[in-house]
Parts: sequence; C-alpha cells; structure tokens
Amino acid sequence: MLWASEHTEDGAATLPDIAEWFTARIGRELGPSPWHTVTPEDVRRFADATHDWQWIHLDGEQARSGPYGRPVAHGFYTLSLVPHLTSTLLDLRWTSLGLNYRVDRVRFPAVLPVGARVRALAHVKSVRVRPRDFLEVVLAVSVTAEGQSAPVCTVDHTRLYRLAPGARLPVDGPVDFVPDPRPAS
Repeated sequence: MLWASEHTEDGAATLPDIAEWFTARIGRELGPSPWHTVTPEDVRRFADATHDWQWIHLDGEQARSGPYGRPVAHGFYTLSLVPHLTSTLLDLRWTSLGLNYRVDRVRFPAVLPVGARVRALAHVKSVRVRPRDFLEVVLAVSVTAEGQSAPVCTVDHTRLYRLAPGARLPVDGPVDFVPDPRPAS
C-alpha cells in the first residue's frame, strides 16, 4: 500500500496524492475565470429546456417596464454556468470523470442582465477521499457580472472526481483541459 506522499512505480499520482495536493490549497482564491457572455439565445434555450417562459427573462419590451428595467437571466441558468466557469480554474487533467454531486448555500444576491458578461471566483473549501475511488472537492464559488458590485450567484459546489490512469499531480493556475485522445485500454 502506498502512503499519501508516495507515487506509483511509473510516477503516476495516487488519489491520496491528489487529495493532499488540494488540501494544501484550502482557502486559496482561484480565478477569476474567463468572461462568459449571457446571450438572449442561451436564455431562450434555457427557458425552453426548463419550461420557464416568464416574461422577465424573454420579453424585452415588457421587461423594460418591470422591476429591473431589462430582461434578466433565470437564477437557475446562472447556477448552471458554475461547472463551466469553475472548470477553467482548476487543472483537471488528472481526472477521468467529474460529477456534480451537490450544491449548498445557493444565493442570488443580484440579478444577471441578459447580455451581460459573467465570470467566477472560487476557493477550495474542503477535500476528502470518498468511497468508490472518488475525490470530493467543495468549491465556494462567487459568480459576478461585469460592472456590478454584488455577485449574481454564490454557492458551495461539490464535485466528485475519479482519477485517470497514469495521472500526474495537478499544477497551479488555469490550464485548458484537453481529454486524452487515446482509446481507453
């Protein structure tokens, strides 16, 4: 059995190695992510997928006379951007699988105007090895819209990751994750 600080004979990292790496980064700020533009087409597709066609999201004319003076994105649309935005904050090349496991403490302190640009800041809140060879990583995430002082969403986002064969320790800083094109053996 390998100790947490040991590597396999081929130099690959173990799940405890990865857990130790993330644990050393608890509380460290990650980000910001690149900007993401919230388009009217994306909001319409989200409305169609969720059957939430409320005028405040889709009818520009009526929304202009509403409480926010313009169309705003669904809160759950904003929340649904969290996995995408935070994936740019971590080096995930060591993973073979990532699953959304839970969201806690979700808040929408400000509205997200349609057409705005958003990005995420996060910090690692906790890490633990879970059954079935998963690593649980909890990120405290804040999604902000350009030009707004209050975040449009805050959430504790928990993901489960599975270690890829031959994985190496992650590196600090944003890294574009490119899946390994080799067929699985």
